[in-house]
Amino acid sequence: MSTWGDSRSTDERTEPADFVGAVLRTDLVMVGTAVAIALAAGWGKGGPLWIDTSRQALAVAVLIVWPAMLWQRQSRISNILGGGDEEYRRVIVASGWMVLVVATFAYFSDTTRARSFLAGVAILGTALLLGGRWVMRTLLQRRLDAGHPLHRVFLVAPTGQLESVRSDLRKSRNRYVEVGFITDDGDQPAPEDVVSCAQFASADTILYVPFPNGNPHWTRRLGWALEDTDLALMVSHTVVEVAGPRLAVSQIEGTSFLSVGKPRFNGPARVVKRAVDLIGSLAGLLVLAVPMGVIALLIRLDSPGPILFRQERMGQGGSTFTCLKFRTMRTGAEEELETLRNRGSGDGATFKLERDPRVTRVGAVLRRSSLDELPQLWNVLRNEMSLVGPRPHQLSDAMRYEGDDRRRLLTKPGITGLWQVSGRSDTSWDENVMMDLYYVENWSLSLDAVIMLRTVSAVITGSGAY
Repeated sequence: MSTWGDSRSTDERTEPADFVGAVLRTDLVMVGTAVAIALAAGWGKGGPLWIDTSRQALAVAVLIVWPAMLWQRQSRISNILGGGDEEYRRVIVASGWMVLVVATFAYFSDTTRARSFLAGVAILGTALLLGGRWVMRTLLQRRLDAGHPLHRVFLVAPTGQLESVRSDLRKSRNRYVEVGFITDDGDQPAPEDVVSCAQFASADTILYVPFPNGNPHWTRRLGWALEDTDLALMVSHTVVEVAGPRLAVSQIEGTSFLSVGKPRFNGPARVVKRAVDLIGSLAGLLVLAVPMGVIALLIRLDSPGPILFRQERMGQGGSTFTCLKFRTMRTGAEEELETLRNRGSGDGATFKLERDPRVTRVGAVLRRSSLDELPQLWNVLRNEMSLVGPRPHQLSDAMRYEGDDRRRLLTKPGITGLWQVSGRSDTSWDENVMMDLYYVENWSLSLDAVIMLRTVSAVITGSGAY
């Protein structure tokens, strides 16, 4: 016997097709703008534009190949738009493929002397594309917050898992809203009945969580029942905290299985990551030398004590290193730590206090803007840290790690990371560990790029920092 419920909402939904179309138009404008700026600025100039066939050819190639790569990498499918990092990751990967394809074309068409044009367009265009996606995501979220969901979901799930799935849907911030459900009290419902109930509830998507001991052919039959409808089908699986690039579908005698790739902690990509760290930290120290000097002067004028705060932190593999920060607290703050721990909000191994009386006036500003972290660029240059990674904890906090917590030490700690851009001090210890472990096991260059972009947004807004 099956049980079903109707929780239909009268809110007008946001049409996924309309939003996808708006994102497509934004992408085309961003690509066109990047090409126009590069041409106007004379990047890769070999003469006046009207006789410079190299730039003309590359401009046309970019205008054709880039949108094609964004389509090929499925960067605009509705189930990734507006939430999470996968959308940004696919844009970055598509941009990389564009460079590869156009560079190959340039090599064989003898237009390599305009390579600076391609490099400039790629960097500027990727930044514009990501900025455009961020703007579209912001506009979408405003509409979602106003009560216009992106997807109206009909749940098909075992009774014991309904609340868990509903909790996940609520976290989507109205991207997915439940409009009805059907559950199993013994026998699986007929696929045709599920489709009828979903249509009655005005759903656009059926979310199916497989029933234990259910018919293995039921999902296939549900797919058949959906053939003449506009309903989409999503099927849950039990593999959690594993990023899409590590998952692949394998077929064995007509049965589908998920292949889960192993986490990779070394290899060519790690060499590239170190190169990015070296270039980024060195460039950062050079470009920010004057602002860092001003900050040092303000710290000196604000309160007595050293400019830099040095503290032993736990690094990769359990090694220790001296982590550098601009001093944000009064001298002797460490001696007051144990007294203040009882007032802190740390719910695991870490300690944090929203209104810490030890923080100086300049220190409060530095903390809100995260400028106190700038000296850690020196730690990155010394190969003790990375630009992106799990947060390095104090030795006293690291000694309290339990169980899986120590897997954070499989990679170098970073100046910024997933949990810093997902609420920073607002997130709980368990959430911090979950996000750090996700990063450690699913790391990629594109994920690092997304985190860096989100860091800029978090620093500008000051969200969750104290």
